Amino acid sequence: MKQIYQILLFLFVLYVICNLMNRINIPVIKDINNFNPLKSYNVYTYIETPTNFNNEKKIQLLSKNLDIPIFFKLCLELMEEKINGLNTSLVVLTPQNYLNYVNDFPIKMCPTSEYSLKNRVDLLSTYVLEKNGGLFISPGTIVYSLNDILSKVNSFDFVTFGRSRYNPNSYILGSKHNGEFIRSYKKQLTLNFPSSSDNILRKTLSENHFKNGYHYSGEYDGSVSKSNNKIFITDYLGQTNIRYKDINKLSLISVPYEELLRNQEYYWFNNLSRDQFYDSDIFVSRLLKNT
Repeated sequence: MKQIYQILLFLFVLYVICNLMNRINIPVIKDINNFNPLKSYNVYTYIETPTNFNNEKKIQLLSKNLDIPIFFKLCLELMEEKINGLNTSLVVLTPQNYLNYVNDFPIKMCPTSEYSLKNRVDLLSTYVLEKNGGLFISPGTIVYSLNDILSKVNSFDFVTFGRSRYNPNSYILGSKHNGEFIRSYKKQLTLNFPSSSDNILRKTLSENHFKNGYHYSGEYDGSVSKSNNKIFITDYLGQTNIRYKDINKLSLISVPYEELLRNQEYYWFNNLSRDQFYDSDIFVSRLLKNT
């Protein structure tokens, strides 16, 4: 009986230590924590009130506490449902809290920035992942299941998504903290900011030949159609169903969100109420209804 108590005490102490390691923000502990059997996973995203969101109209809507467009709000709700669990947490970065997750970030994250949201979010993702590790998903990402993806983030130095290994997109990125790839990508993105992050990501991968990476092709992130064509924001706002390359492999859908916020043509979409969004006959509305 005494031996059983000793084993139980040992397991309890081990459990406490493993959980404490998830909370310690010291580089050496983070390295050791890669081998933690109870390692927790953080999934990061960023959101801010866009400049083409009608704050006066917001007061008139049924959802009076809405301070971001309903599409992004629904995506966040889905992220919280699918991600938050025993060993996973969703961290929603905002202009008020992002500095808690980065070191020496060179620009200010705010809606009135002179730089585009996508350029800023992509830069932020490299600083967050270098310091903390985990998975960074763009705002407006529709999440189905991240179990396999998070296991790959834990097993490989970095994880990319898109049409091909050397032509990935920058909407979603996974990395171990302080890995060789994320350090190199962050350095190049910072030096060349605000150049296209997609181009810099491709260049970083092709010029360095990193070995310990994993790539999810376009059928996993919803970036290509059945006919191997790129999917555009106009497809999501149209009424025709998108035929994804392999709907059974979809883990998440990376919607090209920057067009929604950059183009005044989509002002109407960003100012829909929840009821108006669900009553519309556009594809992305039907997609979220059935998720």
